[in-house]
Amino acid sequence: MAKLAERLNSWFADAATPDAVGRLREPSTSEVAKAISDDTRHDVTISRSYLTALRNGSQTNPTVSVLSAIVTYFQSRDMTLPVSVSALINETPAASPTESKDGWAEALADRQVQSIAMRAGRLTPELREQLLSIMDVLDSSAKPPATGDSAGGRA
Repeated sequence: MAKLAERLNSWFADAATPDAVGRLREPSTSEVAKAISDDTRHDVTISRSYLTALRNGSQTNPTVSVLSAIVTYFQSRDMTLPVSVSALINETPAASPTESKDGWAEALADRQVQSIAMRAGRLTPELREQLLSIMDVLDSSAKPPATGDSAGGRA
């Protein structure tokens, strides 16, 4: 199940925008803390170190006003993930028994997977092809090496 820190980090990733050379860059923790503190729509101030603690999971119980201020910041961004206090603090709902059993439903329920998919959807077809190639390399390096039975036909 996802934690507050994982959801918050997914929002940072989802809020990424292209930089001068077209690479996606997520807002820094310092930028977000300053923007939240400077926002006149609420009276919350948040330090970079506290926001970092929320992102790394060492702080897990922020006040409702801090959560609301964080949500207000991300609602002002072009986001693909749902942005609300309930989306930030609620656990992922349990999968229904009618969902497929091959793991797709569970994988797609993960906010990091959603964030990766949504960011990939904003890439050009050429960059998506490069991303798939990178993922193929990562997949192949995670698999155990082939056994001697299937390599070269030796017994």
